[in-house]
Amino acid sequence: MENRTAELIETLLPKDTNSYGNIFGGVIMSIMDKTAGVACWRYSRKRVVTACAQKICFHTPINVGEVVYSRATIVHVGRSSMEVEVEVEVENVMEGTTRRAASGVFSMVALDENWHPTPVPQWQPVTETEMEKWREVEKRRGQRETP
Repeated sequence: MENRTAELIETLLPKDTNSYGNIFGGVIMSIMDKTAGVACWRYSRKRVVTACAQKICFHTPINVGEVVYSRATIVHVGRSSMEVEVEVEVENVMEGTTRRAASGVFSMVALDENWHPTPVPQWQPVTETEMEKWREVEKRRGQRETP
């Protein structure tokens, strides 16, 4: 089976915080983007760039010193594009608690050596969950293309 996943783990420092002492949303979005990129790079074995960041939601503030786990899974593959779901969980190591902190969907495109879109390996969903996510992406794509 192709590897369609990636995980990044980071701890964040005071330089990453806003004036309220929470981690900047942009820092979390950057981590999510990197995780999506690694999943697509690993899957396609080609250079990839972000085409679109969709529906990024922040569920709870993240505090300095918490461990951030960002997990990405490719849920749809087109000719040169890949759609990736990213989930962010944080762990307060001192308390031994975890919580869902953010989620989002990223569209990544594979590029050749001339920076043109290039085909990626095809993938078809197998499980019911994979098929449901695939259909959701197809539906969203159809809505975007309708004038």
